Amino acid sequence: MGLKFLSKDKKTDKSRHKKKHKHNHISSVYILDENSRFGMKESYNALRTSIMFSLTKSEHGKVIMITSSVPGEGKTTTSINIAISFALSGARVLLIDCDLRKSTIHRYLKLDGTVGLTNVLCGYTDIVDAIHRNVCKGVDVITVGEIPPNPTQILSSPELGNLLAALKTKYDYIFIDTPPVSVVTDAALIAGHCTGVGIVVRENVTHLDQLDVTVNTLKQANAPIIGFIMLANEKQRKRYGYYGKYRYYGKYGYYVYDGYGTNDSVGFDD
Repeated sequence: MGLKFLSKDKKTDKSRHKKKHKHNHISSVYILDENSRFGMKESYNALRTSIMFSLTKSEHGKVIMITSSVPGEGKTTTSINIAISFALSGARVLLIDCDLRKSTIHRYLKLDGTVGLTNVLCGYTDIVDAIHRNVCKGVDVITVGEIPPNPTQILSSPELGNLLAALKTKYDYIFIDTPPVSVVTDAALIAGHCTGVGIVVRENVTHLDQLDVTVNTLKQANAPIIGFIMLANEKQRKRYGYYGKYRYYGKYGYYVYDGYGTNDSVGFDD
């Protein structure tokens, strides 16, 4: 998906792009910006289109959860870049970090994470004071805030649903980054509030049995799964070009982009 950031880069790759991405580079994570390669931008544009057509119509904003099976599959960076892609299309976009156990969005975007979602849900902070405005390319962000001792209890409270209902009247799209499904139950709790759920799958990293657990867990929670986002690893990136490839499998089919975003093949499933 134009996803150089999905695995540890070799020194030569780091030095090649250090100057262009210095302001956005944190632990081999690259955030979509004007310096991103054409293939990376086009892959996220294609993903944006696929998601838009996979969602049901609604009067208010749509809530999309991005999750994965295990840590290290690239879901957080994917969440950030999808949100940016939607914002660049002119949509009002909010990104919420719901990984109450291992939050990273505030570090990737260099934000103060001391006040955020947990402070709002527990009634200590007003939502207006917890939103970071126009953080990147028009995306508003809510960080986790204080890490609580009881994440599951907080996420299962009615306050989360009430908050999302209020935010849907202000935003066109709300993207939620959650913990991996097979690690804790948090994602399954959040899925019930969502319009759609995208599952990140990293090639040669995600095991089929892990993915089965993820899908079954989300299905038991009646999660509206709209598709899988497949990310390439180091070997695949070498094979398919500098940025690797991206696939989106969903209700409307799958899309494969290789190298620099050239359309390799398109198929449609029932």
